[in-house]
Amino acid sequence: MSHGLLEILRYFLLALIWLFVVYAIRAVFSEGRRFRMQRRQLAAADGTALGVEDPPGHDRRSGLCLRVLEPEARRDQVFELGREVTIGRGVDCVVALDGDSYASSLHARVFPRNGEVWIEDLGSTNGTYVNERRLDAPARLRRGDRVRVGGTVLEVRR
Repeated sequence: MSHGLLEILRYFLLALIWLFVVYAIRAVFSEGRRFRMQRRQLAAADGTALGVEDPPGHDRRSGLCLRVLEPEARRDQVFELGREVTIGRGVDCVVALDGDSYASSLHARVFPRNGEVWIEDLGSTNGTYVNERRLDAPARLRRGDRVRVGGTVLEVRR
C-alpha cells in the first residue's frame, strides 16, 4: 500500500473513534436528562415535588418500614417509610449500603403514591428485585415483600 493511502486510512480511523466518543457522551447526557424528567413527573404525580405541601390533617406515613435481613452484620436494622426513601451506596441515601459493592450509588427509591408504597429501580447496574422478580417498572410494596438491592435483602414490615 502506498504511504498516502495509509495516511488517509489512519485519519479516517481517527475520525471514526472521535465520532464514537461524541456519540457515547451524547447518549449518556440524553439518558440522564430523560431520567431526570421521569423523576420530576413521578414526583409531581405522587406529590413529593418541591414546594408541594400536604393538605392539613393529611398523614403520608404508611406505617411500613424496611428491615434488613442480609447481610448478617446489619440484620434487624430498620428504616421507616414515610416520604421518599432512597437506597444505595451514596452517602445521601436514606438506606445507605456503603459496604455493598453490588449496589449502585443511587440504586432504588421507595415512595408513597395514592396512599400506597411503591419502589422503582433507578437505572442500577445489577437491578432491584422484589420477591426475586427484577423490576422493570415501579411496583407496589406490601407487608412481607422482600426487596433485594445488590447483596442486601430487606423485608417490608409494619
